[in-house]
Amino acid sequence: MSQAPNDRVAEKRRRILDAARLLMLREGLRGTTMEAIAREAGMAKPTLYAQFADKEAVFTGILDELSDALVAGFDAGMAGPGSVAQRIGAAMAGKYGAIAHVIEGSPFAEELYATHSRVSTRFRALDTRMNEEIVAALKQAGVAEPTELNRLIQAASYGVARKMIDEASVRAAIPVLVERLVGPELG
Repeated sequence: MSQAPNDRVAEKRRRILDAARLLMLREGLRGTTMEAIAREAGMAKPTLYAQFADKEAVFTGILDELSDALVAGFDAGMAGPGSVAQRIGAAMAGKYGAIAHVIEGSPFAEELYATHSRVSTRFRALDTRMNEEIVAALKQAGVAEPTELNRLIQAASYGVARKMIDEASVRAAIPVLVERLVGPELG
């Protein structure tokens, strides 16, 4: 039985994104070419170009998957059990843990993290939603300055993620950080 056309297209797209992610982690963004992606994916360049117009489009595909993963991690944390501090800690660990999962072990982790400014407009809507959700949870818990506390949580979590890089450390440290920041604010 033959594979449906949509399945074949999805499978090609998956191979391309997997190959590109591997190369970008191993060679960096600048060191990854469309030719290398096609070779790593085991396909001809015209097949690659039929799926993605250029390297930026491939990178955008990777970012789409990353944004889905970090939203899922954040949402699971916020919906999980525990106090507001524990839920926010789990949400931030889910968000930054998803990023650390992708870049962990790469000698180009700093370059990949530095693209944050380049792609920040892409993630601005997600960050806005996440910030609003945290501020609302802090308000509901009776925190006096929820917006300022959220800003501190965001900045500190980002700093932990940038310095620790490895997923296990990020996922362990951020909940402790948030607990220490939010816990004293709860009456």
